[in-house]
Amino acid sequence: MKSANRSIQSETAGHPAEKLLRTSVGEALERLQAPQPISDEAIHDARKALKKARADLRLLQDGMSKATYQAENSGLRDAGRFLSPLRDARSLIEAFDSLHDRYIDELQEVELAPLQKILRGNLVKARRHLHPQGKSTALENCMRLLEGSLDLAKQRDFSSINFSTIDPGLQRIYRKGRKAYAEAKTGPTTEALHEWRKQVKYLLNAMDGLHSSKRDRERGKVVKILKRADRLADYLGDDHELAMLAQETARSAYASIDGDVIKRLDTLIAPRRAKLQKRAFRLGKKLYDEKPKKFTKQTGVSVRSTSG
Repeated sequence: MKSANRSIQSETAGHPAEKLLRTSVGEALERLQAPQPISDEAIHDARKALKKARADLRLLQDGMSKATYQAENSGLRDAGRFLSPLRDARSLIEAFDSLHDRYIDELQEVELAPLQKILRGNLVKARRHLHPQGKSTALENCMRLLEGSLDLAKQRDFSSINFSTIDPGLQRIYRKGRKAYAEAKTGPTTEALHEWRKQVKYLLNAMDGLHSSKRDRERGKVVKILKRADRLADYLGDDHELAMLAQETARSAYASIDGDVIKRLDTLIAPRRAKLQKRAFRLGKKLYDEKPKKFTKQTGVSVRSTSG
């Protein structure tokens, strides 16, 4: 593998369009280059940077060929998948802990230790998945893909990108979010809600990167959008984690757990999800109330490379 100790600043010193994407990919690599064994927090930070990178790529999409976009998007997506088992195991524990803390009185007499043991055992397995003995690890494969992503971003397709592509890129992200919102509202399945959350995260990360200067942060419209998108992503994220917890505990691997315990959890998960979804749809109506062109015109664009 190539040298892991890259300087993000030197990597992003070229054409300004590259900086949007390459800074985020560089941040992900930097987190994964931490001393071994890598911490859960470093993996979490790397995944956040990867999400930013995929949002950046969508902003630049109109400035590159379809083949380049697909290659870069696939590489970033697959890199993230190597980190997903740890994320999934942690999110199940966090969903369980949040549910327990919220309904501590209702669960006071419920024997939860066997379930907690399985969930924590899954987390241990996920950590081992990143560092198997004597094998090319998932972590190494992830870093290799990220190195390839940085190499691809040096090619001619990226060096010729003009920032006029940013506006239609942001419109596309917003438009897809509106569509996902409408589809989730029509049929609020777990899959539809999760897709909506992904689109909200793309919007949040794209807006966060484009409006990173202090001047932008002082603009009321931008601040309002960022706050709404962040809160909406949290509602949808909490809902998804609870849905995954319900699905996980229904698997045969949990057959040894008292069925009444699982039923008790399900009776608490359902109303909690309903409340989270109600809040999400109320907020989503406000966030996606504009036409895409009007949305981008009102928010304006100030990219990272020009805002310091």
